[in-house]
Amino acid sequence: MGGIIASAIEVPELAAAAAARGLRLVPLAHARPTRDAAALIAHRDGDPERAVAEARASGWIGPLMLALTHEAWIVRALDAGADDAVLLPASAGEIAARLAARLRTSAAAPIEIGELRIEPVERRVTRAGRALDLLPREYALLLCLARHPGEVVSRAELLAQVWRLGFDPGTNVVQVHVSRLRAKLDKGFARPMLVTDKGRGYRLIA
Repeated sequence: MGGIIASAIEVPELAAAAAARGLRLVPLAHARPTRDAAALIAHRDGDPERAVAEARASGWIGPLMLALTHEAWIVRALDAGADDAVLLPASAGEIAARLAARLRTSAAAPIEIGELRIEPVERRVTRAGRALDLLPREYALLLCLARHPGEVVSRAELLAQVWRLGFDPGTNVVQVHVSRLRAKLDKGFARPMLVTDKGRGYRLIA
């Protein structure tokens, strides 16, 4: 299914359990806050509410799980806005399975950025209510950018995520598809949503 588990704690065998579900384990400090990344963090000083608030304040928009050492804190964490919570020592398999389920739900949820609405299940895209007829690669490109709203996504990242290439083929394939997507996304609107940051990559803005 693809996706990332960004962990701030050490859980033995979590990397293997994540990989078995098509997920990649990375340190939380190195992860970008996107919808296809789930965060695993521990409580802080017995204050799960504070841990949730700080994670969201840092910009984390994907699923958020707290790993706790007291059962009473689970309800507090969920009430504070965590998507899930587990009681340590939980198994790596349980943690990975729970986060994989959360990521599946997150991936299916509509994405709204300003006038743009993407419905991943139906693969339907509209801007200001107007349907956009996108080819599969154009849709994949838009979805990749939409999962990083307002952030610059580099050419290398697009090649890896949309074309599944770990190298630069030395062609203008990215520029061509961005141009085609921009023509459909921005045509007829006063303000462009797909922006080029010269030498850095591309951004989708509201």
